[in-house]
Amino acid sequence: MNNVVMTADNDKLIYLFSLTGNVPLFVNSGLEGDLLFLEIDGLYAAVKYVLESDYSEENIKKNISDVAWLDANVREHLRLITLIMQVETVIPFNFGTIYKSEDSLRQFVSQYANNFRETLKYLENREEWSVKVFCDRKKIIENIGTLSHNISDIDQQIKSSSPGKAYILGKKKKEIIQTEIKVIYNTFSKKIFTALNELCEEYRFNVILSSELSEKDEDMILNVVFFINKENIDDFIKCSDMMTHEYSDIGMIFDITGPWPPYTFLNILQSYAG
Repeated sequence: MNNVVMTADNDKLIYLFSLTGNVPLFVNSGLEGDLLFLEIDGLYAAVKYVLESDYSEENIKKNISDVAWLDANVREHLRLITLIMQVETVIPFNFGTIYKSEDSLRQFVSQYANNFRETLKYLENREEWSVKVFCDRKKIIENIGTLSHNISDIDQQIKSSSPGKAYILGKKKKEIIQTEIKVIYNTFSKKIFTALNELCEEYRFNVILSSELSEKDEDMILNVVFFINKENIDDFIKCSDMMTHEYSDIGMIFDITGPWPPYTFLNILQSYAG
């Protein structure tokens, strides 16, 4: 493909979505909308012109406070990168990565071209997948006797004790249930992580979110991102499906999504302005 020359437009800025080692094959199919693929030192930058009223340093700070604007534009950012990912290994850039001119963009890419080429090799044939596991606390409590040796021991003692002692043991049982739930969560999160990690090359743990932040009634017990060789994706999904079925009776809920742009596993410089 011939090098794309972007016509100067003093009223617009250049928005950088991603870099690839080849121009995506869907180019000129109409799917890419107003995307341009700018060749720089053997790399292809997916870019488009954007308005200063949206993306100048001053205006973007105002616009990101508009939830509707931010949501729509972040979704479009991810949609276009995901589209490119379907046909090429991609280095994704953060939402709102802006350059004031083609020259400043070229200087940036050229300066780090070797690093970018090495990164593309590292990312090739690998995908990023997110795994979140939630647990229904009520179901855990319903099954606590079979899940906790401590609780099952107390239950046995209650059955064989006098009414007075049984009452005391019953109060003790209520006190330790919350501690036992934490132990159970920890045990199952380790089992699930270990099984899935055997099929992956790298991982990153994310923060366990509260119900308010996760917007789920169930408790989050695992939040991890895996980097997986494409040839292992089917086995990864089969393994997660098996555990979803195996643990459903005790309230385990799996939320597995992917592939995502590989932001988690990138350790390269990402610049917001040229």
